[in-house]
Amino acid sequence: MHPRTRALREALQRAESIGPLRPAAIGLAGGLVAAFIADGLLATSLGTPVRQLADAAVFGVVMGPLWLAVQPADVRRAHDVMTWLNGWETERWQTELGRRLTTLPRATPSMVDSLPDTLGLRPLRVELLAATDRLDEARERLEQLPVDTPWQRFERAALDEWIAWWADAPDRHEPMRRAAMEIDEPDRQLAARAMIAAAEARRAAGGGGDAVGPLAALREDLGDRPRRYAFGYTTGVVVMVALTAVVASITISVASAIIR
Repeated sequence: MHPRTRALREALQRAESIGPLRPAAIGLAGGLVAAFIADGLLATSLGTPVRQLADAAVFGVVMGPLWLAVQPADVRRAHDVMTWLNGWETERWQTELGRRLTTLPRATPSMVDSLPDTLGLRPLRVELLAATDRLDEARERLEQLPVDTPWQRFERAALDEWIAWWADAPDRHEPMRRAAMEIDEPDRQLAARAMIAAAEARRAAGGGGDAVGPLAALREDLGDRPRRYAFGYTTGVVVMVALTAVVASITISVASAIIR
C-alpha cells in the first residue's frame, strides 16, 4: 500500500495512542495482570476448567473497559464513519463489477488496467489512475466524466480533489461542498458528506492537523448504518476481547502451573 494511502489510518492510530502504546495493548496488559492475580487467588479453591472460566471472565471485565476508557471517543466515531464509507464504496463497486471484493479497489490500484471500460466504472478508473501516480491520464479521464446529475457533478468534484491530493496541489473541498448540497437522495447525501469529511481528514493527516474531527462530527447522522458492513467499534472490541479471553485464560493457567 502506498504511504500516502496509509496516512489517514496512521493519523487515527496516533490520535488514540498513549506514547507508543495503542489502547488494545494497554487493555491486553491490564487484562492479563488482573487475570493472573485472580488465578493465583483462586488456585486453592477452584480447579480446572472452572478456574479458567473465572480467569477469562476477569480478563474480559478488565481488558474491554480499559481499552475503551483510554481510547478517545472521537476516534471510535471516526472509525465507524470510515467503516460505513468504505463498506458503501465497496458495495457500489461490487455491483458495478459483478463480483465480490474483499477490499476497496484503492488498496490494490494495480487492478486499474483490468477494469472493464464501462460508464459505471469510469470514476473508479480515475481514482485508481491517480493512486498509481498516472495523474495526467487521471485528469484526461476526469474531463470525460458526465455531469448530468447532482451525484455525477459531486463525484467529479470529489475526484478532482482526489487527484489534487495525490499531486500535492491545493485542496478542492469547496467545490465538493457546493456539489453535495444539490444531492437529494439520503444515502448518497450521507456518502457525499462522508467523502468530504474523509478528504478533509486526509489533508489534515498529511499536514499534522486534526484528522479525527471531520469524521467524528458525522457519526451521529449515520445512526446504525455502519453495522451493515461491520460491527460498530465498541461491539467489535467486545467480540475481540471475548475471543482473546479464551486464549489468555489457558495461557495464564499453563504459566501459573509452571511457576508453582
